[in-house]
Amino acid sequence: MKLPYLLGFGRNCADLPSTPPLLTKLTTVGEHSVIWCESPPMEIFTMKQDFLLAMLQWFEQIRQLELTVLPIQSGVSVLNEGHLAELLRTYKKELNLCFDKVEGCSEYCLTIIQKNQNNVHLSYASLKKNVRSGKEYLDRMRMWHQLLEREVSQAREVIWNFCSRLTPWIKDCWSETPQTRGEGINLGFLVPDTCQQEFINELKLLLAEINVTDKWTGPWLPFHFSSFTLKPESFLIHESLNWGNGRVTS
Repeated sequence: MKLPYLLGFGRNCADLPSTPPLLTKLTTVGEHSVIWCESPPMEIFTMKQDFLLAMLQWFEQIRQLELTVLPIQSGVSVLNEGHLAELLRTYKKELNLCFDKVEGCSEYCLTIIQKNQNNVHLSYASLKKNVRSGKEYLDRMRMWHQLLEREVSQAREVIWNFCSRLTPWIKDCWSETPQTRGEGINLGFLVPDTCQQEFINELKLLLAEINVTDKWTGPWLPFHFSSFTLKPESFLIHESLNWGNGRVTS
């Protein structure tokens, strides 16, 4: 039995595009809809790259229609199609809060790499190469952590600078500091559609002022700006067993 595979949630999106090979369906309760397809992407697409391309094209159609959609990053399933309406009723409050936050906004993503760090991407495994003693290995580890701590501190300064400079044109932001040496800084910005050009202009000015290699993309659907999080797929399937009997858990 195929389980409905959830792609996202929409508000007032009766005109949602549905074209091959990504044939989407809607189940609607009031103003909210859950967007789903009958088969998981791994059954529709032979390669992950093909699935990502189809999703990007789908996202672009949604953006052009100026629809507000909360995408589910990894996708989850519920027990059957009949339980999708209960899913919307169960999460109605959380969905309203999230839609109110992101409506009329798009996400822009930015990756920053210090130019003098392009060739220093190191891992724990590299510390063991040609090591001659336990003391030498511990010394390498200590130095590695000190350098990483310094890079994280520098990354936090960069993040603060970007977020503070761009504050007039963003509604929210998120960031990820490097987890290992040489990794880039990842930032995301929730930008009102009415401020997009001002945001882009200021972002370009800011990038020109610092010695970094950068890659920014957008506008995207607001992947990272929702306080709403679906419970794990295994929990949803278990939870949906109760929906048919009128016992909805929170």
